[in-house]
Amino acid sequence: MIKRILFASDFSGITANAERYTQDIARAMKAVVTVLHAVEPIADSEGDLAVEQFLASKRATASVQGEAVAERFRKAGVETELLVDLGKRWQLIVDTATEGSYDLVVLGSHRLHDGDKVYLGTTTHKVFFAADLPLLVVPEA
Repeated sequence: MIKRILFASDFSGITANAERYTQDIARAMKAVVTVLHAVEPIADSEGDLAVEQFLASKRATASVQGEAVAERFRKAGVETELLVDLGKRWQLIVDTATEGSYDLVVLGSHRLHDGDKVYLGTTTHKVFFAADLPLLVVPEA
């Protein structure tokens, strides 16, 4: 049974459809949702005050955006928490899902086309191969 859902969001239109699916599943299963947003670190910037301030600003902005997403879940009757953290998107999703004992991870994804081949986005692709738990990938509407 699904009791805990991790919904990874970049707050773009790509994840809007996945947000609706997550709400529907959470309501049906009476599951708790964690909205996760990763702020990507900047390589080789440790100790750089300007970079640290920039990342702090990005986290603050993401917290405001994330709270708006979490509030939409709450208005839909879903118990929701928000987690905004610094880290590589795919790694933070996998680590949070594993450490938090989630039953399902939901991701929105765009499809990349190369002629007759269709690929998942980079983050979705990495999570797919690294996560050891159920993953729902919802295409953008």
